[in-house]
Amino acid sequence: MKLVEEQALERRERILVAARECIAKRGATDLTIRDLAEACRVSVPTLYRTFGSKDALVTEAIRSFFQSSVLGDAIARTGLRGHGRMLAMIDLCGQSVLQMPEYNRQLVSLYMSAGAGRGLSWEITAEITREAHEALVEIRAAGQLQDWVQEDTLAQRIAAQCVVVSLEFAGGALSAQGYLAAFGYAAAMMLAAVTRGPAREAFEARMRAAQSDAAHLPRPTKPAKGPCADAGEQPPKH
Repeated sequence: MKLVEEQALERRERILVAARECIAKRGATDLTIRDLAEACRVSVPTLYRTFGSKDALVTEAIRSFFQSSVLGDAIARTGLRGHGRMLAMIDLCGQSVLQMPEYNRQLVSLYMSAGAGRGLSWEITAEITREAHEALVEIRAAGQLQDWVQEDTLAQRIAAQCVVVSLEFAGGALSAQGYLAAFGYAAAMMLAAVTRGPAREAFEARMRAAQSDAAHLPRPTKPAKGPCADAGEQPPKH
């Protein structure tokens, strides 16, 4: 790779990191391209040349984060397969929230907005579904998944549970630790019910650990306002 190309890739990554920090502090909905340029310490024309638009920059900042730190590359780096791979996916989702709680709250607000946010939400949910499906295929190959289980359907339900817990977290009903316990418990409970052998033992162990963690977490005293309000938006009218 030529030096100029390496420098361009390094600058692109610096911009993406700065954009994520900006999203965590201010949210994505009300950010302007000028706000992002100032945060990234580059000119507005540079952002347009590199990403094309504000929505494209925000989308790439979020997509690349999930690909490298939560899904895809992050799961591949564990080298785990089968039930170990499934548990790694659950852990990586939870660790992301623990390490960057405000960033993840802002992401849920963005997902609920119109336009690019909705499309990005669909992409990430589809990626979680795909990772869960591949782990289930490996569990079946090991002879540890019940014969009647459809991998597609179960993978979709696991991804949907991730969305539900994310909404609870963004709305203030769960802390970051509560997110990890709730998603771990719900996913492991579904999986323990349809697996056998070492996979079932592993999922039951995770379910018990998550249940114990949840029991020691403080309960919220009153419902917090929803993520739409946090992002400065009005809830949709029905």
